[in-house]
Amino acid sequence: MEFDFVIIGSGPAGSVLSNELSNKGFKIALVDRAKNEKNLAINDFFCPYIYNCPSYYTPVYSNQLGGNSALWHSKIYLLSKEEIETYEWNIKYDELAKFSDDLAQKFNLDENLIRKFTPNETNSIYRYSLRAKFRNLYNYLRINENKNVVLFKGYSPIKLNMDKDKVKSIEIKNEENLNKTINLNNALIFCAGGLGNPHLLLNLLPEKNELIGKNLSDHPHVNLGKIIEKKFTKYVKIAKPNIKDNLKIKKSDEIALVNKRNNFFSGIQLDYKTDPIRSLRRLFIKIQNTNVRKFLSVFSFLITKVNGLYFKLGHLTGKYYKYSFEFFFSQKPSMSNRVDLSSEVDKFGLKKINIDWNIRQDDMKNYNNLINYVLGENGKLLKTNEKINFMKSFYKNGLSGLHPSCTTKIGLNSK
Repeated sequence: MEFDFVIIGSGPAGSVLSNELSNKGFKIALVDRAKNEKNLAINDFFCPYIYNCPSYYTPVYSNQLGGNSALWHSKIYLLSKEEIETYEWNIKYDELAKFSDDLAQKFNLDENLIRKFTPNETNSIYRYSLRAKFRNLYNYLRINENKNVVLFKGYSPIKLNMDKDKVKSIEIKNEENLNKTINLNNALIFCAGGLGNPHLLLNLLPEKNELIGKNLSDHPHVNLGKIIEKKFTKYVKIAKPNIKDNLKIKKSDEIALVNKRNNFFSGIQLDYKTDPIRSLRRLFIKIQNTNVRKFLSVFSFLITKVNGLYFKLGHLTGKYYKYSFEFFFSQKPSMSNRVDLSSEVDKFGLKKINIDWNIRQDDMKNYNNLINYVLGENGKLLKTNEKINFMKSFYKNGLSGLHPSCTTKIGLNSK
């Protein structure tokens, strides 16, 4: 079998590249370890190529063709010019904005609203985002109907056959130990994500660049602050979509408040108070056994019901609070945050990965400065006497692992 391009991963990048290249007449082999083409009811699956990672790092895995586009709710927004220039991205803001406009037109969205950044009285900006009317890019682009794309679902690459520094063919394998060899004319493209790419590159490349898997960055999420139901209305503009839907607000543009302190950015949205079963969700994502997962699902349902009763009783005392602010922070790259190979192998015979990720002390200091600027005795968003400590709250109910990135450098040299 011979193809012009071999693309590993059918997520947002892999599906779009398959579509664009095939439309130019190229023959594409699209390889993905997932086998499910329909959107599944439960989206939090055990990640099959991770062996060990911190309890507070819980990457999501869709187990579907379409990758994480099956999980992302079709959300489209544009970073501000200040965010792009602060972190010296390898793309200019004007170029990114042009692509954003093209994307908005394809999905019949208002590009003016996506590019809208309005100042806030707290020296912050409101950033708008929209949701396209599709869920899974693989299905939306009808990749399975594309005659120039041959799909190898349930397969993983297991070996690269090299001629000097060029890949000439790729050996792939499925769970039933069926092997195939794909000959390559132009290029092999890895679109397996911030964790999947280093997992494959560290396993397959005969000579490994020392930066592969290093500088793992993410966006730590944590819910902070206590907002009683009577006072939440002033924050409805930045409420998350599920709150607006429940309140039946017609104009439900999604808006985040973006703050900057010491070159660190934080996005803030009004959310419900911290979910009492978030710790169980962390455990749920890490467990492969079906029966244990079913038990945790039932247990979570019971806790949710008891928690609802507790909320209703709280109304009688006046101490009940229903809402909080979800913060999500930028993170500076660090060589101490990385992806390495373990000694444990997956069902394809590839070594699984260990993830070493944490938040550095200087990051924590900047996060706390951002929080104190927004929440506290002189808080610009909410004045409160509540003592808020980022790390204590994060280790208790925070989320990370949703946006792993920066594990594979892009470019021709280290600069």
